[in-house]
Amino acid sequence: MTHRTLTHRAPILAAAGLTGALLLTGCQDETRLTQLDQSGVSNEEIVGEEIILSNDVEGIYGDEFLTMGDEQTVVFVTDMPADLRPGDEVEATGTVAAGDLFSDPGDRERLYQLTDEGNANYLVNRESELYLTEATVTVVE
Repeated sequence: MTHRTLTHRAPILAAAGLTGALLLTGCQDETRLTQLDQSGVSNEEIVGEEIILSNDVEGIYGDEFLTMGDEQTVVFVTDMPADLRPGDEVEATGTVAAGDLFSDPGDRERLYQLTDEGNANYLVNRESELYLTEATVTVVE
């Protein structure tokens, strides 16, 4: 299983020939990515696809990643907007990936440096999940 590390920001290789972007908007509760994950759609059908998620920012972790929606969908960001704050409504355009994000000890250690223990434990103890990588984030005004 390939996962994106926090320290090296290694890109996830997408399958060749993927075209277009899916616009997936969420309510302020859960992101569309979470809805797809829970719907029974095979992860293989959406991993590697470029999508746009719209939702509120829940947490910001340095310049590396943010979380969106109540379930805290993880979005690895290529260039974190400087004025971004929790509660801001954003659109994140990125590539869908799947995996256990914080299984690597170095990634877990970095996460504990970026947030409090309770939030870090919540993110670490989740199972393999869908997330966005190499995302561009814009604040919706």
